[in-house]
Amino acid sequence: PPGAPPMASTTSGGALPKGRISMADMQSLLPVTISQQLLPPQHFSGNPLDRTYDRRLKFDGTSKSEEISLVVVAGREVCVRESSSGLRSSSSTGAAGGGTGGTNTTTTTTSGGAVSGPPAADLQALLLNATDPELDLNSESICLTWVFGDAAYQLPLYLLGQDRTERWTFALDVSDCRTGFMEFLRDTCSLGAGVGLSDLRAVLPQLSRDAAAIAGQATALSQWHQSHKFCPRCGAPTAPVEAGLRRQCTSAPHHKLYPRTDPVVIMLVESPDGRRALLGRNKKFTPGMYTCLSGFVDQCESVEEAVRREVFEESRVLVAQVAVVGSQPWPIGRYGGCELMLGCMAKARSYEVLVNMDQMEDVQWYDKDELRAAVEMYDVMGAPSEADAVAEPPMSVAQLQEHSLEQLGFFIPPPLAIAHHLIRTWALHEGPWFPTAGGVGGGGAANGSHSHPHGYPHSVPMSTAVTDGSIFTPGAQGQGQGQPGGVQEPVMYARGRL
Repeated sequence: PPGAPPMASTTSGGALPKGRISMADMQSLLPVTISQQLLPPQHFSGNPLDRTYDRRLKFDGTSKSEEISLVVVAGREVCVRESSSGLRSSSSTGAAGGGTGGTNTTTTTTSGGAVSGPPAADLQALLLNATDPELDLNSESICLTWVFGDAAYQLPLYLLGQDRTERWTFALDVSDCRTGFMEFLRDTCSLGAGVGLSDLRAVLPQLSRDAAAIAGQATALSQWHQSHKFCPRCGAPTAPVEAGLRRQCTSAPHHKLYPRTDPVVIMLVESPDGRRALLGRNKKFTPGMYTCLSGFVDQCESVEEAVRREVFEESRVLVAQVAVVGSQPWPIGRYGGCELMLGCMAKARSYEVLVNMDQMEDVQWYDKDELRAAVEMYDVMGAPSEADAVAEPPMSVAQLQEHSLEQLGFFIPPPLAIAHHLIRTWALHEGPWFPTAGGVGGGGAANGSHSHPHGYPHSVPMSTAVTDGSIFTPGAQGQGQGQPGGVQEPVMYARGRL
């Protein structure tokens, strides 16, 4: 936090590790005082594949290695296999309608991640001989020709990177024939009924961290390719090129499209006195869940500006300081795109909440003790008992959330989301995250009390004037509380139910 002692200039990790550097390696290289300010590596990060651009450019279909690995996807769905152990595999050879003759199939199982016990599902991958005649790695648009019944499909391949054994790994997009291809895997390849396409969001808690990162990259590419089949400049069809790293207009080759990532700010807003945090919910959320405010970054807008604008739009709370503390790739974005969640801590300059009913259903100030209890629900109730060998298994996420709703009146997102770690980091941090001395309301006593809809009092000072006439530039003088320059409150904003 900003009030922490000066940071040491030497790293705690010592010399730079040889070979590939993982997220864990990077954390160990940082000074201790810096690493304590950052969120831990998030789900979908820490991809074990080497996907540096120059490495992928070295891919040459004419110089084939022994075998390649395919991750089967269809939009946001990924092929997984139910697993009762940490490692399950199956192999078979055969063909379906002249399809993938001589193909070996195996389950790719990865390790790691903050999951107790073996993962409940494995990421199902296919190992193909690189010399398979149905495999075209030499064309501009590489693909796998697969025949099912009377139909022949050219299934596109998107290069993901190289694994630790330097095997090339691809996403195999079966969006055009998902049902038939699943039948092929289950019956012809004898993988059984446990293999199938599942929505990545639904299966995420069952996957290991490595598997989730690879699946996230594969589904993000599949969604992007599926939604960019036509040139936005001239309307002509586009085709994947450079092993699926981009698309190109078939009418005007200089019209090039590259995979996009949408930046989103997500922030834990600390009250001026440092004792509360601002959480909200919209109408689409599961009943009872409160989380950090968030929103897309506009064009030509900094992260700090986006945080201040989004918080003001949704709650009319003014924000001063903003600190970026972590990020999370999110390939299962709300509109079918891949998002990059930019996790921030923010310091509020006002207390009064005016809820934007067009965007939010409710916005609340929560005491630190309340949020600490919500965090500990996941730690205490979700962990198996070490003292009792015959203890009941830990609760599922849904059971934990229901228990938290009964005990606390609300629950926070699970540890799969960066919002959970923003809340956790702030709640377990002793004292204010930002210095309160000299700030509006810093260390001041609360002089107003409002009733929480779940019966928890939230005392907030209602007479403190906002000392800023702008929601973007700290330091200017203005009038009005929660309204820059004393502007009349818009009709679209209803007073917060505090």
